[in-house]
Amino acid sequence: MSTVGYINISLETFGGMLSLIFILCLILTGHKKERSEKLYICVLSINTIVLFCDAAAWLFKGRPGDWSFYLVRIANFCVFCFSYILLAVFTEYLVCIVSSKGSSISKLPSRIMWGLSFAAILLVVISQFNHMYYIIDAYNIYHRQHLFWLSQMFGILCMLIDGSVLFLYRKRMEKRELAAFAAYIGMPIIAMFIQMLIYGVAVLYLATTVSAMCIYISIQIEHSRNMAVKELELEKTRTIVMLSQIQPHFLYNTLSVIKGLCRTNPKLAEEAVDHFSDFLRGNLKSLTYTELIPFEQELAHTKHYLQLEQMRFGSRLQISYEIPAVHFLLPPLTLQPLVENAVRHGIMKQEEGGTITIASSENDDFYTITVADNGIGFDVDIPHESDTEHVGLNNVQKRLSAQCNGRLSITSTPGLGSSVTITIPRGTP
Repeated sequence: MSTVGYINISLETFGGMLSLIFILCLILTGHKKERSEKLYICVLSINTIVLFCDAAAWLFKGRPGDWSFYLVRIANFCVFCFSYILLAVFTEYLVCIVSSKGSSISKLPSRIMWGLSFAAILLVVISQFNHMYYIIDAYNIYHRQHLFWLSQMFGILCMLIDGSVLFLYRKRMEKRELAAFAAYIGMPIIAMFIQMLIYGVAVLYLATTVSAMCIYISIQIEHSRNMAVKELELEKTRTIVMLSQIQPHFLYNTLSVIKGLCRTNPKLAEEAVDHFSDFLRGNLKSLTYTELIPFEQELAHTKHYLQLEQMRFGSRLQISYEIPAVHFLLPPLTLQPLVENAVRHGIMKQEEGGTITIASSENDDFYTITVADNGIGFDVDIPHESDTEHVGLNNVQKRLSAQCNGRLSITSTPGLGSSVTITIPRGTP
């Protein structure tokens, strides 16, 4: 094998390993994959297949034996076919990215690209019989044929279509993204022209890998920025949650209860002051918590709130605890807002009051917390206007999802009560 052959094998193997590393980095990230990211992983995966197949074609070129005979033919066939599939999948990815920017874009470019790709693959199949693109001789050596240029023109045409899409929607994209996509389109076109003119130089798939790396860097920059935005939103949400838990009506009502107890039961008034102090301290501390907290800590904070409400409402408010599972983490101010909603909007809206049940459980996959009440209930299918006096379940859901991949679900029946369930995957840090 020539020195050029060894260089090509080394470069393409390196490019394939690099693509695999990118794929693993994207797959192993904990966040939920959007369609654009899934498509980009497909682009990298197909690119990896092409690189390894081309490296195999070079490696077994000219070697005797049945294995080499079949490997050279299969590898070259796969290189051509998967290269065209790569072009179509990349167009899907480009269209998806443009659509995510709020732009209305036709699926016509994707359909044209798939049509061209299938047509190109069909010609590759025909070439196995009439050898118009390439031939592999008796010595197991690959040779280009008179219509090889046509196989490259399909790729150039597809890239020009992608370039047209990018040009038409360039104003919708940031300069960083535009440069990355332009590199992915421009570098392979240049490489195709070089390969058409100079035989033996395998620069096309290496150019594709380098340009894919540009897109990968762009994706990581976007992830970093999104994480910064998400952290800022979480910080704002934590502040809103904390402030919403110290509403004037709750302060006034609690102070009124303590005032009355000072006259009738000073010892109980002292206990109420302790609960009130601990409750306020817990809310203020929540501003400084950026990580998850133990469930026992959140439960203790909730109990301080419930003790104060029971002093106010007496026998109208009953509490039942079923807490076998306690050793797990969750975002601060997650349980208490749900319990407050159950008290204020479920139990206390019926004259006889009712019971709130706080339960926890665990299995091999999840920890579960349930807050159930036998209050007035509501129809979950009928939208309700936002109540500025209590924490929206939306805030709790957002923090659960962002901080621990948790979920929140609600069931309710008018006249029978409501149940809110929190599900947190095991393995949450």
